[in-house]
Amino acid sequence: MKKKILLLFLLLFVLFLAGVVTNLYLISQTINNLDSLVALHKVEIIRQELVINVQTVQANLYTTGTSFGKELDVIADNVLKLDNRVRSCGGCHHAPPIARDIKELQRLTEQYEDALSYFITSTADPKRIKRLQIVAADIGDTIIAKSQKMALTANKSLRKKTIAASEKVRKSKWILVATLAISFLIALAIAIYLIRSITKPVSELLMATRRIKAGELGATSSYQGQNEFKELIESFNDMSLTLKETNEKILAQMTRNQTILQTSTDGFALIDEEGHIVDANPSLCAMTGYTKEELVQMKFADIELLESQFDPIDLLERIKEARSLTFQADQKTKDGTLIAVEISASFSDMEGRGNFFCFIRDITDRKKMGAERLRVQKLESIGVLAGGIAHDFNNLLTGILGYIDLAMRNLDPDNKIHGWLENAKKASVRAQNLTQQLLTFSKGGKPVKQLVLIAPLLKESTSFVLSGSNVRCDYHLPEDLWPIEADKGQISQVIQNITLNGAQAMPEGGTITVRAENVTVDEGELPPLRKGEYVKIEFVDTGTGIEKKYIEKIFDPYFTTKEDGNGLGLTICHSIISKHNGRIVVESELGVGTTFTIYLPAMKEKSPHESAADGPMEILGTGRILVMDDEDQLREIVAEMLKYLGYKADLAADGAEAVALYIKAREAGKPYDAVIIDLTIPGGMGGKEAIEKLRQYDPQVKAIVSSGYSNDPIMAEYRKYGFSGVVAKPFEIADLGKILHDVLGH
Repeated sequence: MKKKILLLFLLLFVLFLAGVVTNLYLISQTINNLDSLVALHKVEIIRQELVINVQTVQANLYTTGTSFGKELDVIADNVLKLDNRVRSCGGCHHAPPIARDIKELQRLTEQYEDALSYFITSTADPKRIKRLQIVAADIGDTIIAKSQKMALTANKSLRKKTIAASEKVRKSKWILVATLAISFLIALAIAIYLIRSITKPVSELLMATRRIKAGELGATSSYQGQNEFKELIESFNDMSLTLKETNEKILAQMTRNQTILQTSTDGFALIDEEGHIVDANPSLCAMTGYTKEELVQMKFADIELLESQFDPIDLLERIKEARSLTFQADQKTKDGTLIAVEISASFSDMEGRGNFFCFIRDITDRKKMGAERLRVQKLESIGVLAGGIAHDFNNLLTGILGYIDLAMRNLDPDNKIHGWLENAKKASVRAQNLTQQLLTFSKGGKPVKQLVLIAPLLKESTSFVLSGSNVRCDYHLPEDLWPIEADKGQISQVIQNITLNGAQAMPEGGTITVRAENVTVDEGELPPLRKGEYVKIEFVDTGTGIEKKYIEKIFDPYFTTKEDGNGLGLTICHSIISKHNGRIVVESELGVGTTFTIYLPAMKEKSPHESAADGPMEILGTGRILVMDDEDQLREIVAEMLKYLGYKADLAADGAEAVALYIKAREAGKPYDAVIIDLTIPGGMGGKEAIEKLRQYDPQVKAIVSSGYSNDPIMAEYRKYGFSGVVAKPFEIADLGKILHDVLGH
């Protein structure tokens, strides 16, 4: 555009310059013509003066007497003037014809001057004087005739040059007018062109700008434009489209952020510097029980935060000073319920004003899960101690029951001592039940699972506990309940403990409702349950209920509200259900009752093979048995039991000795028929390592694992570790006889 404007102005200048040059040329020609006219006028003046002088001389020449006197002086003076006039014109620049005439006139004048000189100076014969007079007069006439001819020629030339000069002056005038007119028109055209070239794009840009201002982002100009304006319009269109795209991205981001805030499970509140709630999302409304309209009418201080580390009055100031703050508190909802929350608050300037951005997360379930983990950790800590105590106690019970059993078999049943021993044996069995409860806490303990039909187990276990009491059960057990995979004894213990608690909560009598149903749980629906199929069991009593402050503690070890309670019953229940990958929860209301809910994994596609359990029998046998145990007393009582059953026993104090004896006996041709191995040997080779070495030597070795840790994983999956059978301590003679009979295949 700039180049085009320069070219247009240059064209205007060249045109104007051409007009000026043309006028200057015509003016120069006119001046030359005028110079010629002036020269012609000079010649005419000289000619006229010449003619006058010649005529004067001629008159004097003809009128002068014979004696010249003073008249001759006048003639001489006129002749001198004539000569001067001719000579003064001889030096001028004339056209060639005029110049030739002047030279001819000059020659005649010189002849005329000579003739007059002769005439004036002659004093001789009058005839001669007359003749010289006639010659001079003829030359004078010739000069006059020649001057007349030059006058005619000069008049023609003067007229011609005057007409030419006038024509050139007129042409100069029209050329000057035309130049000015054309220059004006061209200047006007340039101005119109420039106005259209500049104002049209500017007008288009202005219209597009107004459309953008009116909210039509992305408005563009369809005007093509040229050069810089084309580039300007293209840049404007790109800028407008970029503005629209950027605005759409910002709006999309705002929409995403708003969607995130509106759909977030965390509550959100926007609070101004004065503490007024400006905005809140639906999660905060659901969390607090207030509507959004109610919340925006409230101040932050109106929401009760209990047990927080800050005073609600200066909490916002602390957030403002720290710029961000995260803390936990118990928040009271609209209906008075307390929920545990974690508040992450930050302070920032927005729209020229300070604002608090608060994200409130309901961590009630997380705190419950944390408490659950802590409870499990407590149980595991106690389990370490309980497992050791149970192991040692089971070893002692093995000896006690063994000797009582042997003594009873050597006494007449009618003997009074036999009765005493029977009572002692029953007491030992009850002690065994106690150690079984302790072993539930044992770290790493694993239930010995089998497929179990839950309905018969529920009826059997509850009926046993409520037998003879004023409490009865109301069963709601569908026939299509899925079987569960569980340790039947442990689950029975859970059912009995919960039923006993319900009965004790109703001293005046009442009903315990027992319900069960098949349920499918989705991932994350009921932590810590995994996605799958479960049997849901509910025990509902109408007793006194449990205070809310005790609900979170009822599964803690040794926590009890009963004067004669030991605080282990529900703890054991919790531990058993956890080890079965299940879930147990409790809900209670004072004066209404308590509901225990249990979830146990179901085996929907499997069916249990139920068979009547045979009672203990003494199965005798023969063979050589190697017994490995670190307790001297246990080795001796097991040897006596084996002797009573018909077996011959050799004894070893640890795994290394047992392996050595086994190899020695086999190499001597007197191999052992079976090996009874204690699982745990403090400071020596235990059963796990011993069976590995025995199987390396003899893959067909028949080994029976025995331990006071009856819930040890090896005891539950003994075949996986290479054992052929398992017998848990304490055991009786009949238990030992049966396992040997099964292992040896008698």
